[in-house]
Amino acid sequence: MFLKLVEIAPGRACLLDIGCGPGKIARPLARHFDRVIAVDPSRNMLALGQSLPGGTASNIDWIEGFAEEFPIQGHRFDLIVAAASIHWMDHARLFPRLRAHAGAGHAFAVVSGDDAFEPPWHADWLGFLAKWVLVITGEPFDPPGKARYWDSYAGYLDIRGDEYFLSEPFEQSVADFIGCQHSRDTFAPSKLGSRLRDFDGELADVLRPHASEGRLTYRVRTRLVWGSIKAA
Repeated sequence: MFLKLVEIAPGRACLLDIGCGPGKIARPLARHFDRVIAVDPSRNMLALGQSLPGGTASNIDWIEGFAEEFPIQGHRFDLIVAAASIHWMDHARLFPRLRAHAGAGHAFAVVSGDDAFEPPWHADWLGFLAKWVLVITGEPFDPPGKARYWDSYAGYLDIRGDEYFLSEPFEQSVADFIGCQHSRDTFAPSKLGSRLRDFDGELADVLRPHASEGRLTYRVRTRLVWGSIKAA
C-alpha cells in the first residue's frame, strides 16, 4: 500500500498527512518526499509519532491542529492522505481549502481498514460489538450504515482507483488487542467509565479460545481509494 501511495503521487515535493495520528503514513513515506506535513489535533498523538521509528526525520513537520484550519503557508501538495480520521472532518470546509493548495495533477488518497480481517473470532466479535456499541452510544451497531457514512467524502473527488491490500499474518497479544480497542472513540476509557473492567473481561473471553499462548494471529485488509479533489 505504501508503494502504491508513492506511485500515485505526481511529484515528490510535498506530502500532507491529515489526521496523522502517530504517523503511520507520514513516517514510512518521509523517505520518498522532500517535505512531509503531518497534522493532527492531538498533541499526545504527535508526541507518540515523534517517539516512534522515523519520527525524528528532519523533513517531517509535525503540526498540532485541525485539517480544516491548520496554517498551510506556501505549500503545494503533491499527495494528500487521510486515514480513518476522514469521517471526523468537515468536508464542506476541508476539500475547497485543500484544493486551493493542491499541486498540479495532485492525488488525494483515503486509507481505511486496520481491523482483523475475517479472523476465527469474527462472528463472536460482531456479537460483542452489537452489545457494546448499543450500551455506550444508545444506537444499534450498523456496519453498512457506518461504511456509507465514512464514504461520504467520495462526492468531493474524481476517483481514479479503489484497491484492497492484505497484510502478511500479524501476531498480537490478547491484552494488546484489547488495549487497542480503547484508542477508538466509542470505547475510550472515559466513555466506558466504570464499565471498563466488564468490557475488557468480556472481550478477553471472546478472544482467548482463539489465542495460542495468549497471542492472536490475523491479517489486516486495508482499502485505498484515490483521485483528485473536484474543482468548486
